[in-house]
Amino acid sequence: MRRPIARAAAIAAAAFALLVTGTGVASASTPAQKAVSACGSSYYVQRQYSLGLGQNVTVFLLYSSSTGNNCVVTVKHENAGAYYGTATGLGAGIQAEGGSMKKDDDDYKYYAGPVYLNAPGKCVRFWAHYQEIGASSIRDWYHTSTYSNCG
Repeated sequence: MRRPIARAAAIAAAAFALLVTGTGVASASTPAQKAVSACGSSYYVQRQYSLGLGQNVTVFLLYSSSTGNNCVVTVKHENAGAYYGTATGLGAGIQAEGGSMKKDDDDYKYYAGPVYLNAPGKCVRFWAHYQEIGASSIRDWYHTSTYSNCG
């Protein structure tokens, strides 16, 4: 009887070690962390919006006070099923009031962007595109935020 208990304790200890060292499944990063990683470590999330049938994609507007730049990234979630890791239509964009939209819109496996914009004294809005391809249809999702984050 003691061997199964010892084996279970060893398995539990190994699982805990994986969790603590960050080498196990628990270390998967969130979509927001992926957006920060894409833009740069000095960026932080200001706004976000999820889209798609299962809300499987999120567009993030980030800002860095050290660079003064805005950054937009559209990230597929790991729970997006077959869409995660498969190149499908995905886009990210940003626009300052009075300016033109800067976009990155193509077929991507994991994220679109980063798209950077320096817009001192202006309000900005962000844009996203996501394409879901079904057995008999293609559905394109779009989002354009209102102008805000003025600075």
